[in-house]
Amino acid sequence: MESYLMLFAIVIITIIMSASSEVITKPPITNYHHMQMIMQWPPTFCGRPDKSCKPSVEMSDFPIHGLWPGNATGHTPFTCNVPPSPKTVEKVWSNDRSLKNFLGLYWPSLEARWTDEKLWKHEWAKHGYCTSEIVPDVEYFNGAITSARRLRNMLKTLKEGKMGPTNHKAYTVTDMKTFISERVLKDKNIDVYISCERASSSYFFLKQIHFCLDKSLNTFISCPKSTATRGCGRGNVPNLIFPTRAIYH
Repeated sequence: MESYLMLFAIVIITIIMSASSEVITKPPITNYHHMQMIMQWPPTFCGRPDKSCKPSVEMSDFPIHGLWPGNATGHTPFTCNVPPSPKTVEKVWSNDRSLKNFLGLYWPSLEARWTDEKLWKHEWAKHGYCTSEIVPDVEYFNGAITSARRLRNMLKTLKEGKMGPTNHKAYTVTDMKTFISERVLKDKNIDVYISCERASSSYFFLKQIHFCLDKSLNTFISCPKSTATRGCGRGNVPNLIFPTRAIYH
């Protein structure tokens, strides 16, 4: 009897280990539609009561939040299969000091509780590994920096076009998106997404701008048509505040 129980236990353990192995070794996704480069506005993020930002955070520029795979309806629903330890990606910037410097400049962690490297590991493990069959880790981080550098004059362009940050007037989401397409990307046919945080019962703060890229990260493309409001409410009324300082009510 004991020998049968022992054999049964061995079989069960073997099945569990085999199933676990399948989950870990299952390849990343390849059926995503595009990549979204998400640029965040620090005053909106750091103004939230539940956030504590580093004193060194640059409040007058758009750093990278993340680089995520998106589907044909503009959503980013992908959850990677269990990736290798995030430590395995450290070599990407450890072996390239120039890249690490650029990551620190364009992709800093805003939160006091997170180091820059912790943020990079988190974003790669959650989103970057999803795409590693097509965009390996080195290309993922280099592609993010290359794309961000192409947008480095965005805030200057917004200010010059009278669409800059101010707490004294509101924009429409459509006007903001159109301006970014025509003046930042210089192509009115390339649509972007805007995401918001609710500021009060009547207004929203500009939270992030989503730029869509082809799967190889070489070209900005139009973000697909989407029914998602991304926190900005419905309708096209002037209720979008691009804040110099975000005070939530």
